[in-house]
Amino acid sequence: MAIDAATAAFLDSFNFTGGYPDGNADLVPSIIFSILYLLALPVLFFRLVRPQDRTRVLIRPAIFVPVRIATFILRAVMSKNTYGEGELVAELVLVSVGFLFLISPVITMWSHHVASCAPKAEQPGWVRRLDLILQLVLVATIALSIAGASLISSASSGGTSTSTVQALRKASYILSLVVVVLTLGAILVTHRRFHLDARGTLALLVLALLLLVVAVYRVVQIYATDPSAPVRSTAAFWVLQVTFEFLALCALLAISIPRLFPGEGKLADDVPLNTRKESAQSAA
Repeated sequence: MAIDAATAAFLDSFNFTGGYPDGNADLVPSIIFSILYLLALPVLFFRLVRPQDRTRVLIRPAIFVPVRIATFILRAVMSKNTYGEGELVAELVLVSVGFLFLISPVITMWSHHVASCAPKAEQPGWVRRLDLILQLVLVATIALSIAGASLISSASSGGTSTSTVQALRKASYILSLVVVVLTLGAILVTHRRFHLDARGTLALLVLALLLLVVAVYRVVQIYATDPSAPVRSTAAFWVLQVTFEFLALCALLAISIPRLFPGEGKLADDVPLNTRKESAQSAA
């Protein structure tokens, strides 16, 4: 059953990403993706416990997976039951914040990619500064997402205007898009300047492009004012956000992060030390 009409009339102005969970259009894909993420858990666990694959970079994906499982279970339950404002706000937080935990690992992997190619003294300071700035912006983005969702209840009682809530949500979505675009640009610039290992750059580009699709969809969707617009449909949500998120997770788990992006003072497998130093020196 759908959300009650009185609550829906108020909440419709917020243009929830994914819309209201309702019927088989949400139940079936929720079940399918719950199963897919449950199947991904053993792979994630394997990467976390295997010594040559273990890395702190996987902490964020380890948060993302249970968040998404919780999202789909909640959405499946909501699709067949009457629900209220509290359940919808909880689902909004899970949908909005979960995506951000996939961006952070890509930023860290990019920084490690550069660090494994050039000695610390030869690395440009802007790489480390940009890494830090992007990570801090992501933290701010998470805070804005949570704040925007938490104020919906206040807006329903007149304590906060709907425009304030929407402004917070839009700012969060725009910032996440900016972070992804800057990360993609940084990957391309540093690869050209430092002649980075093509395998690592290709892996980063695949991840960044998958996340770019999600980030663009989120911004276009939240600015769409026509309720019948295709970008606001349930199908668009399941394809352009959920499917591409899962593809990004698969791409992340398919590689051994410490072997491909070992970081400062180490080298990726099969790349001679002298080749890396010569590339860094020529780039400098």
